[in-house]
Amino acid sequence: MKKIALKSFGTTIALILVLSVFSSCADEDYVNAIPGNCTALASVDASALLDGKTDGFINDFFNTDDVSDCGIDWSSKLYLFETVEGNIGLAAKVDDDGKLNEWFGKLSNDGYCKAVSEYNGYKFTVVKDSWVTGFSSGALVVLGPTLPTQNAEVKRQIVNLLEQGEDKGVKDTRMFAKLDSIMAPVAVVAQANALPDKFAAMFSVGAPKDADVSQVMISAGIENSDDCFVVYGETFSFNKALDAQLKDSRKIFRPITETYTGNVPDTAAMGVFMNVDGRQLINVLHSNKTFQALLAGVNTAIDMDNIIKSIDGDVAFVLPEYAKKHTYIQMCAKLRSKDFLEDIDYWKKSCPVGSKIVNWDVDAYCYVNDGMSYFFGVTKDLQFYSGSTESYARNILSKAADPLSAEIQSLIKGNRLALFINVNSFVSHDGIGKLIKSFIGGKETVLYIME
Repeated sequence: MKKIALKSFGTTIALILVLSVFSSCADEDYVNAIPGNCTALASVDASALLDGKTDGFINDFFNTDDVSDCGIDWSSKLYLFETVEGNIGLAAKVDDDGKLNEWFGKLSNDGYCKAVSEYNGYKFTVVKDSWVTGFSSGALVVLGPTLPTQNAEVKRQIVNLLEQGEDKGVKDTRMFAKLDSIMAPVAVVAQANALPDKFAAMFSVGAPKDADVSQVMISAGIENSDDCFVVYGETFSFNKALDAQLKDSRKIFRPITETYTGNVPDTAAMGVFMNVDGRQLINVLHSNKTFQALLAGVNTAIDMDNIIKSIDGDVAFVLPEYAKKHTYIQMCAKLRSKDFLEDIDYWKKSCPVGSKIVNWDVDAYCYVNDGMSYFFGVTKDLQFYSGSTESYARNILSKAADPLSAEIQSLIKGNRLALFINVNSFVSHDGIGKLIKSFIGGKETVLYIME
């Protein structure tokens, strides 16, 4: 079966984060249809969705403006999950399979789904040619997106899910218990490695370098604000020693001020805000493989460690556009000192073959290597700035023409770490991007706040 991991769903804890499911209700037999080894889970208050708080998600999937009488029990939780194979699933409670059968029959007449058929005692259809849907008298399970050639295999998987008991379901797992403790309309618990690499880097900050990423977990409650889909979360681990290290690492983050929140355009793909002492931050970043990879391109000639150690105050890392092969990050930060500039002559002399560092402006330089450019410098008032182009580097210190909304900036200010994701930057790259955007009510921004 085609592997569509949260690494594709991302974008989106939405992404991202918008992935998988669980919580108690009067009759939880349908919860047994969710595999106990899920890598990500999310519980959704379906009644809140129907009230329009995440406009269009349910209505879009069922292709109607009114799903109140289609045979689904909307008073019970709706669940989304990611399987270990990387596929996205949905589970819902059925209160009238006859009505549900009739509902899909109407949709098939409109060409929206395949005609309902029976397989191993269960009813099946395929929605939008890519979501295999099976249901019994008590549960509905959806898996996808898939290719037509995979439908037979997916049907067998859904039959196994519908027939499994509590011993294989998720209800008795620690992930489910954690999720069940989160009081929010939408709640998420996920393994960090179930998320896109760039996002996982942010969430796993503080984990030891040799830590098993599958043991690094994210839990979050999700709310829908006027301008964005807000995820309030924390990183934790069921491993006590790792959990202690993760909690200890959060102490380095101080309240974010408004220094750079208005400098980031709302068209940027992703951004991270924090306020730290760089001497503490560097140890945390050394443990983060993805951050190391993002800095590796310039770290061969520029001593980024020394630059980061000089930070004392607000910091912003910005990905101006999404790129699968090349990642060009803007960065700005308040500095304690600019003493690292005294090493520029040494950096110039020690550049790898084929690369060079040239003067660009006062206390500003450009590193060039194999078609890649990295502009960086320090202002008179000790602000570091950088980017892959001259304009990216200069603009990061100025107020953006089209900044993040006032509401989003206000949500970021005062918190210890904030990550925003521009969903539009990823929709065209991810096969289920449109579904994600529908899920988050058409919002263009997902904002993660570390609690």
